[in-house]
Order: sequence, then C-alpha cells, then structure tokens
Amino acid sequence: MIPIIICSIYSLAIIVERLIIYQKAKGNIKKLNEKLEPLIIGNKVSEARLLCEESSGFIPKIFHVALQELQKESGEKKPVEDEINLVQRVMDEELQVSVVPALEKHLNALDSLARGTPLLGLLGTVIGMIKVFFTIGIGQNIPDPSILAKGIGLALITTAAGLIVAIPSFFMHRYFIGQVDNLLEGAQKAKGWLLSQLAKRRLISMVSDHE
Repeated sequence: MIPIIICSIYSLAIIVERLIIYQKAKGNIKKLNEKLEPLIIGNKVSEARLLCEESSGFIPKIFHVALQELQKESGEKKPVEDEINLVQRVMDEELQVSVVPALEKHLNALDSLARGTPLLGLLGTVIGMIKVFFTIGIGQNIPDPSILAKGIGLALITTAAGLIVAIPSFFMHRYFIGQVDNLLEGAQKAKGWLLSQLAKRRLISMVSDHE
C-alpha cells in the first residue's frame, strides 16, 4: 500500500500542475491578435515585441522570439519570401525546442503511473493471498470460512487501491494529450496568422514606396 499511496500523491501533483500549466498556456489569442495587427502592419516591431512579452500564454512567447529575430534582420532589405521563411523557421524551432517539451512534461510519468499502479495492487493481492493460504496450510484444524473470507478481502484491498489511482491517471493522461494537440493546433493557426500579417506589412510598404 505504501508504494501505491506514494504513486497517488505523485499522480495528483502532476494532474494539478498540468491543469494550471495548460490553463496559463492558452492566453487570450484573439485579443492579442487585435492589438498586434496594427503594430505589425505599421512596422512597429519593438512595440509588438513588448506587447507579446507582457501577454500570457505560450503563443505570445513564440511571436516574441520571431519578432526579435525579424528585428535583427530589419537593416537588410530582404525579399518578402525570405522574411517569411525566416520567421517560419524561427517559430518552428521554438515550438520543437521549447514549447512541445514544456507542454508534454510529466505526461510520460503520468502514463507510467496509470499503467504501473494496477500491477503494484495485483502484487500486493498476490502476496496477501500467499500469506492467507500459507497460514491455513500450517494449521491443523479446518479453517473458519469467515476468517478465510476476511483474509482474502484484505488481500484484495491493494488491487482496488491500485485501480483507484490508475483509472483517474489514465483518463487525465488522455485528456492532457488532447489538450497538447489542441494547443499545438492553435500554435499552427497563430503562425499562419503572423506570416499573413508580415506579408500584408510588406505589401503595404511596397505600395507606399511606389506612391
């Protein structure tokens, strides 16, 4: 029971921590985009970076890294395709190196707990049953059925405890996997939005230069 109790505490800690992390990761992307659009189109990259830095969620952080890289290259007149490719590459790298590992953190541990605690419970039950039958075997008299039933019932407690920990852990793990997929899908949409705004910015800039 002691390993199962430890597993239950660890599982609960992971579940609470992940719920908080995923809630913070979402942020208010719609509101952010509304504020960012005029800044990007107006070529106010520094102000756009500051806005992303002050916003909550992981998408503003990706935007911040991309805009920072874009600002470094602002002195060079690059074709719009090169500019978009640069931002896309930077955002993809940030997603793979920083965001995805952060979103998937502890999920493997939660999956292991969901799979391992039933085995711990079963092991406890088997050990308990061995003790019960060993005790019966060394006795001289016919065992009392009520005592035998009580011993088997006590042995089954560990199996029940293991399942009580494993079932919520399993379903929360599946739920968190879905959350990660939804957040990454939102990141891809956000990336497409930023690239479209950068293309729009260059188009407006080119029209202004011709005028």
